[in-house]
Amino acid sequence: MKIMSAQSGMNNVNFRAAQVNILATSDNHGNVHSLPKFVKTIESNEAEIFQKGKEPSTLNIFAIAGDWFINPSKKGFITKEKMKNGDIQLRFLKKTIDCVNKLLGKESNFDTVFTMGNHDLDGGDRFIYKAITVAPMKTLVTNVDLEKSPVINGMMQKVNPNVAKSIVYEIPDDKNPDLKHKVLFVGATIPTMGFYNPGLLEKMSFYDDGNVKDSNLNEEDIQGTINAVKEEVEKFKKENPKGAVILLSHMGARLSQMIRDNVPQINVILNGHDHKYLTSLRGKTNINSLGQDNEMIKSLNLRFNDDGDLETTDMNMFFTGLTLVDDIENHPLQLFLNENFARDREPLVSVKDLGGKEVELDYGTEIRYSNSHLANYLTSAIKRSVRNSNPDVFAVAIQSSIIRGGIKDGSSNLDLMKVFDGVSEDLSNLQIGEVKGKELVGLITENILANLDAPTRNTIIHWSDIQIDRTLMSKIRSGESKKQYKDAIKVRNNITKKFEPINLSAGYKIVLPEKYLVKDDIKWPGKIRDRFVSLNQTYDELFKQYLYEIDHQIKVTPKTKEQRIL
Repeated sequence: MKIMSAQSGMNNVNFRAAQVNILATSDNHGNVHSLPKFVKTIESNEAEIFQKGKEPSTLNIFAIAGDWFINPSKKGFITKEKMKNGDIQLRFLKKTIDCVNKLLGKESNFDTVFTMGNHDLDGGDRFIYKAITVAPMKTLVTNVDLEKSPVINGMMQKVNPNVAKSIVYEIPDDKNPDLKHKVLFVGATIPTMGFYNPGLLEKMSFYDDGNVKDSNLNEEDIQGTINAVKEEVEKFKKENPKGAVILLSHMGARLSQMIRDNVPQINVILNGHDHKYLTSLRGKTNINSLGQDNEMIKSLNLRFNDDGDLETTDMNMFFTGLTLVDDIENHPLQLFLNENFARDREPLVSVKDLGGKEVELDYGTEIRYSNSHLANYLTSAIKRSVRNSNPDVFAVAIQSSIIRGGIKDGSSNLDLMKVFDGVSEDLSNLQIGEVKGKELVGLITENILANLDAPTRNTIIHWSDIQIDRTLMSKIRSGESKKQYKDAIKVRNNITKKFEPINLSAGYKIVLPEKYLVKDDIKWPGKIRDRFVSLNQTYDELFKQYLYEIDHQIKVTPKTKEQRIL
């Protein structure tokens, strides 16, 4: 699919003076098992992605707008027990870059540009320091506060050209040897690490940092980031008024648009973080959201004319699911995966209904705001494991953003490792404590109302034994219903197993994720956290324990399929 921007003029690539080809991706989330097909998609569409890619007057860029990595400290591989998530994700990053580089050839003008996302920082300073030092790429740290970031500042002081606030590339004109076309790359990372990874960044800080969900940020909340980008752009445009400006933004489209409104000289924004696929034009700026999980890549072709003006910006989308997989088993990335993680790729679980039919517990973004059989099964399974040592626990809660993968018949260990990959290992311990029914209503109501405001960003909390009428809560808030919020919440009767009205004065022992209880930008965690103690176990550990107990034979029952979110 080809989309021409409002800037488009002359389309014939034979009549241009210089060209920039950008292969863009974001939010890969460590999905290494799908990278062979991802790279195969690039190879199959090389001519369109890298138009005239081997000519001296063409610059080729592989742009990664954040979240290549996720939860790098996590272990759990079978083939290589000591290896961590980050180790394999870093290896595959280097191999992916190498594959693209080899595709173009040594003589081509090629580079990889990266900006950090929130999940890239799941491992704290130490991991990202290693990753951006070892990987053959340039890392943009435009909105990093260098005065408060000795790790990054130290790297830049050592004159490390791979880490910079901005990067300027020169492209020689194809006719005039004295003319150089300039392109500036800047980056912006979602700054609220106090929310996403509280306490994990000891030696690095971003402008506008705070414990605030990005969906609650307004323009005044990101002024430090806007000013940092604006400073680099204005300095560049003063020296190169005809130069092009590319922003790699791991901010989400809403905040990326705010940056663009304050820095209109930006030509293209490559947007990550919100997992969308949209392309929009804001003024003269193309904003391209890049999806997630290696499902899609975008390529942009920017062309300068003989006067040095950026004349054309074309965009193409390529969905990896449509790629022909002929001979994929012999692809270098697939061979590497097979050789090093053979046991992790073997079928491990059986998923069947009570009639013996194969079924799938699907993962999709709808898990963030609606009923999910996958979430139902996971909450119930975790409760079974918790009850081995805490038989009086009533319900287990799971924030839907923590769940990152589904389960089907034949799922491998690599698949299972993705299920609970949405939270850093350092923040993944579970907490157990008791609340009154009235407090439970407050906790649930606060979560649902926030979810109604931003369904995919303020993610819903799923419960093992609680039924929530999200629709009714919406009507109560809008005034369409005179009922109270407590009427939208029912709890399971341990004897009849049916859902019944919650008892406001009763005590309920529940399990909550540590990452929820440390939140300061929402009301209820601070009210109840002192009553909770650590289980010293994670969702991942408890789920694997449960699967071992049932010999990995998952049965999907009517309880799995019940409506817990209405």
